[in-house]
Amino acid sequence: MTKGNIVKKYLYRFPSTPTKTLASKIYNENKEVFKDVEDCRSIIKYYTGKKGKRELKKLLDKSFVKKEKASHNPWDKFPESYAETREPYKLAPGKWLILSDIHLPYHDTEAVKMALNYGLDNGYKNLLINGDLIDFYQLSRYEKDPRKRSFKQELDSARLFIELVSEWFGSIVFKLGNHDERYEKWMFVKAPELLDCEDFRLDVLLRCGEHHVTVVGDKRIIQAGKLNILHGHEFPGGSGGVNPARSMFLKACDSILVGHFHKTSSHTETTLQGDVITTHSTGHLGESSPLYMPYNKWNHGFATLDLSTDGTYHLQNLRIVKGKIY
Repeated sequence: MTKGNIVKKYLYRFPSTPTKTLASKIYNENKEVFKDVEDCRSIIKYYTGKKGKRELKKLLDKSFVKKEKASHNPWDKFPESYAETREPYKLAPGKWLILSDIHLPYHDTEAVKMALNYGLDNGYKNLLINGDLIDFYQLSRYEKDPRKRSFKQELDSARLFIELVSEWFGSIVFKLGNHDERYEKWMFVKAPELLDCEDFRLDVLLRCGEHHVTVVGDKRIIQAGKLNILHGHEFPGGSGGVNPARSMFLKACDSILVGHFHKTSSHTETTLQGDVITTHSTGHLGESSPLYMPYNKWNHGFATLDLSTDGTYHLQNLRIVKGKIY
């Protein structure tokens, strides 16, 4: 069924539902068809005649176009806002293994295996990939070595990884990091004409729908009860300094977990009301000494999260050092 037919079916069933609310409902029930909520909203506006006179003339089926009543209220002519809202993604309660910065196919095989085995051996049946699953080296804006892995090879590595973990974990959530976003940014510049073609979406190329992987993009926060989870690139500010967790506290002023900085750190503050706020950054699972930064202060690591239904949680921010987990 095409996008248009799906939208018209919902317009027939819910003729009085506000556009934004209806768009959210359509997207949540048809994620495999629509790119995002704004994609649904745009098609609803087209069939209801709200995309301007030029588009209205092209519209053959005007059964969902409502005739506007004459009004003398000047606010009726106020410009429509295109401001975006980023609704947080709500992580379901349960036991979650959290991996960040794998950078396929430049991953550290042993570190990834240790993290996955630790999670499975300790009953963590849900997986959160907190950004930078793929490196997308050849799509980088930086100077590139043409001898490195091709775009296709990187995709193949990510597809294989997703296929494997989908056999081991019940729920998989993949939040896009700055390296994962390289693909869409490359498309903006090199092939903008293909952005509306579903076959070229990253989640489709990775076959996420086939393996029941939920993709969280647009720099959205993942809310795990009282813990906020971001990749870390959503905030400006470079490397995160000596203590990335403290840098995140100064920017977020809330309990938060990030990856991105390739470094395990934690920072705790207590408010005047006695509330304890703790921020964390996790280690990475990629190569330890890449050519662009062969000497660094990174470390391998991952996290586990036990999330209760009341929003409380227990987080372990673990390090991998010389083949052992601490």
